This record gives sequence, C-alpha cells and structure tokens, in this order.
Amino acid sequence: MIKIMKKFIYILFTLFPLSASLFAQSEVDALRFSREHLHGTARSMSMGGAFGALGGDQTAISSNPAGIAVYRSSEVVGTLNLSQERSSAGDLNANKTRFDMDNLGFVGYFPLRNDVIPLVNFGFSYNRLKSFDKSISGAGPAASTMIDYIADRSAGVDPSKLEMGNNLPDPFATQPWLTVLGFNSHLINPVNNGASYDPVNTHGDMADGEIRIKERGHIDNYDFTVGTTIGHMLNLGLSLSIKDISYSLESDYLEDFYQGNLQQGGYTLTNWVTTSGAGVSAKLGAIYRPVNFLRLGLAWHTPTWYALTETYEAQIDDDMGAYATDPDYEPGQTYSAVFTNDYDLKTPGKIVASIAGVFGNNFIASMDYELVDYSRMKLEVPSGSPDDANWYDIDNEYISMDFRPASTVKAGMEYRFTPQFSGRLGYAWVQNPYETTFREKGDAAVAGSNTIYRIEGDSNYFTGGVGYRFNRNFFLDLAIVYKTQTDDLYPFPNLWTEDREELVIDASPFELKNSSFRGLVTLGYKF
Repeated sequence: MIKIMKKFIYILFTLFPLSASLFAQSEVDALRFSREHLHGTARSMSMGGAFGALGGDQTAISSNPAGIAVYRSSEVVGTLNLSQERSSAGDLNANKTRFDMDNLGFVGYFPLRNDVIPLVNFGFSYNRLKSFDKSISGAGPAASTMIDYIADRSAGVDPSKLEMGNNLPDPFATQPWLTVLGFNSHLINPVNNGASYDPVNTHGDMADGEIRIKERGHIDNYDFTVGTTIGHMLNLGLSLSIKDISYSLESDYLEDFYQGNLQQGGYTLTNWVTTSGAGVSAKLGAIYRPVNFLRLGLAWHTPTWYALTETYEAQIDDDMGAYATDPDYEPGQTYSAVFTNDYDLKTPGKIVASIAGVFGNNFIASMDYELVDYSRMKLEVPSGSPDDANWYDIDNEYISMDFRPASTVKAGMEYRFTPQFSGRLGYAWVQNPYETTFREKGDAAVAGSNTIYRIEGDSNYFTGGVGYRFNRNFFLDLAIVYKTQTDDLYPFPNLWTEDREELVIDASPFELKNSSFRGLVTLGYKF
C-alpha cells in the first residue's frame, strides 16, 4: 500500500507548477546510463567475456584489475568492431550498421627480481562500454491514445497559464510540458477551469500509433591500472576509471485517426534530447591460484559518480481540423525553447566472482558471475546548485521500488589446436533489472514530454572466434558475437487506478525484437 501511495503522490506532484529541471530526468534516464553491454577484445568476446579469473587480456583487466599482474611482457593491442543492430516491432523493421574502435590498450611489464613481489605492471586501456547507436520503429492500433494520457495527467493545471504568447511567461518553465503542448495543439480541453481536462472528441474513430526513434552516442571507459603478484600465487590490482557519456535522442510519436480507410486527422509529438558528461570510479581485484590448474577471481567496481548536462526541446505538429472545437483552428506547430539542465547520477557498484581452469597447454574453461543492484541508482542535484537538494527524492523512491539486483553469467572455453592456432566458444546471459510488478504494470515515471521508453528483457549472447600467433610478438584474434533481446516498447506509460488493479489508460506496448551481429578484430604486439 505504501508503494501505491508513493506512485499516487508522484502523479499529483508533477501536476503543480515547478521548475523545468524537475521534468528533465527520471528512472528511465538513470537506467540508460547505468547498464553496460558485453564489450572487449576479440579473444575475450569470443569466450563470452568470461575472463575475470584468467587475466592477461585487456578486457580481463577491465573486469578484474588483478589480471594485469598475469602479464610477463609488455603489450599493445587494438580492437575494431563492425556491427549491425536490427529491431522489429510489428511490421516495421529498423537497422543500424556501425564501424568503431572498441578497445585500445597498453600494458607495461616491470620485473623487480624479487621472490616475494617479482613484478609491478602498469597499464592504460580504453573500452567502449556501450553504444547507443540504434534506430527503432513500431506501428499499430492504439487501445488508448496519447491524447487520453495527456488529459489524465493535466488535471488541476490552470489553463490561463498554458497559452503561448509574447506577453506571457514561458509556459514551459512553469507547467508540465505535455499539458502545454497538448493544450496549444487543441488536443485537450479544460473542464471547470482546469480541474480536469477532456481529450478532443475524435468521435470513436480508429487510432493508429507509430513510434520512430533514433539514438546515437556511447559510454567510453578509460582505466589506469597497477598490479602485482605475491609469491606467484596471489595477484592484486587497482584501477582508477574515467567514463565519458555522449548521447542524443530524436523521437517521434504519431497518431492518425481514421473513419474506415479515410484519414481524418493526426498529430506528431517530437522530442530532442542530448546528454553529455563524465564520471569517475575505481576497481579492486584479486586472482588466487590455490593449485596450478585452478584460478579464482574476485573484483569490486565502485559506483560511478557522473556530472551530466542535458539539453532538450519538443514540439507537436497537429492537423486535427476534423475534431477541433475552435472555429478558427488551423493546422500548426507548437514548440518549446531549448532548455539545459545539469544533474548528477550515481550508478550502482558491481561484484564480479570468477573461476577458471587451465588444463595443460591446450584447454581453458572459464566462468564469471556479476551482480549489480540497480535499485541503488541515484539522481542528484549538483553540489552547490541553488535548486532544492530534494528535487529528485520522488524519482529515487521510484528507483528503489521499481528496480532490483540483476545477475550476469558468462562462460567460455578455448582450445589450442596448435601452438599458433586456437578456437573459442562462449555464452553470456544478462538479466533484466526490473521488479516483476513494475515490469507487468508498465507504469514508469517518465520525464517531461519524452514519454517513449523500453522495458528491456534478458539479453543472450552467443559468441565464438579464433586466434593466431604469427610469432612471439604479433597475434591476431577474430570474434563473432550474436545478441538477442526482446523488449516492451511503450509510447507512454500505462495508467492504473490507485490500487493498481484496474487499467485506466492502456498504452498498448509493442513487442520489440532486437538482434545484433558483431564482428571484432584484435591485433596485438608483445615486447
């Protein structure tokens, strides 16, 4: 009951005049920048990313910094990635192909000629943790329209403060975005001076909705690592990390209304969002070898503390002449200014436990288990900001209610057919981070007018590859990675009664099927 009341309080909270910054971020944004994709060198990826207990690889260092102490020579490596992302919702498909450098790293080997601490190794590595490059499309009949959603969320807003004009204060700075856009586009009409709002009467005409999304950007990570080994049995490592975020979103949601096959009217809501910033974190790791063939690894990644800047703008293009009650109505456009907001984000930490077996000179088997508690994400106002430090309290309550700890399991093996040639196979499973009730209800807290969001499903990675050592110095690794994931794509959140038992506004989410192929090439030089 407490959770239900918190949901209800949030809805009331967003209907009162507030600073525009309040409508900029939500639990959806926090998750977007807290999750990572499977990443790394071709050797690591071909083994499902399961390298936490093995070391001797740039991705192994990123997972467990103790892996740097396995090196017995210096090394420079780079990884190129060619990938194609495919998304389909209903009869619509979208594809995106990209070519990037996913990994670049250096390890310096410094022997100490000491029996207890025989070496100290230093390294720098760059890894692309996540690529946002993706195009998504989905279309189909709408059980409830976004106009219904806007009207429901606008109750209690004074309509005299919504009209656009040079002599009025900017309505986007004092009122909910969707209400301003909907009112000035003649999509909603006030009742009893704004005590409630009615959606424009479309006379029961059939509504078709369509989503179009274009995302671009990345999360890059830079690790500065130092490690050593004690008695050739225990490896220890420490990394200091800097992360860089660059993200842009352009989204359209269209609704068209039909009598039979004849279109009567429609509108398009468009949003533009860009986010950039940087964060810092650290990693601690250990690898223990109790017997010659067995490796045990344990690592802890601290939370990342980000300082982010977001810009956003929105508009509605409307052609609703068949339904508008204003006799002077003309099709047109309602648009906002460009707003900027600064905020901080703390992502959750990560625990990585690993085990690997090295059997002779020919066979390796490895497994990693990762645990991340996404309920510990936190949005914050920047320190020293004049805004109220409690702005994000409701959003953080949502995060703690709607998300859970999520597991990742990685497994892989490598067989050396000859001293020069190796074959590899792997698999990884990444669990979705949502509480079951939240996933079923689909009532996310979204920010501003950008109502489109995804409830992501579990991810499955199937991987394989080969490696070839040309000589003692040069090596080449190749990998193929196939990923599948099925999401629920919402044009706007479902709205329920206070007890969350009866659905009031049905967003009719699309089933979004995602798949991707990645080809990776890693070239390395040991010296």
